Amino acid sequence: LMGVPLPGVEVGIALSGILLGLAVLSEWRPPLWSAAVIVGFFAVFHGHAHGAELPAGQSGLTYSIGFVVATGCLHGAGIAIGLIHRWPWGRGALRAAGAGVAAAGIWFLWRALA
Repeated sequence: LMGVPLPGVEVGIALSGILLGLAVLSEWRPPLWSAAVIVGFFAVFHGHAHGAELPAGQSGLTYSIGFVVATGCLHGAGIAIGLIHRWPWGRGALRAAGAGVAAAGIWFLWRALA
């Protein structure tokens, strides 16, 4: 929102998608402190991209409130989807989704570097 440049935003976002997809695919469960550091690192890139998209002349406050609400909804949907992990077919479906997210991240990284 303040216009501070951050190099490599697209690459950081792509790498976060790849890591998230691979983590879901492999059912990786890092220690909480490690997950927090990883999420915080990639949050800088995602937050910068969203802040840079604020339309000129619009309220940063209402724009940010919209992102907080949308993020909460996405987390709720993710938790609901994650409930299928309790069944063997659900674990397979989630791992397949993780592979899809990693593949999309690789595609996005390729596009960011091209």
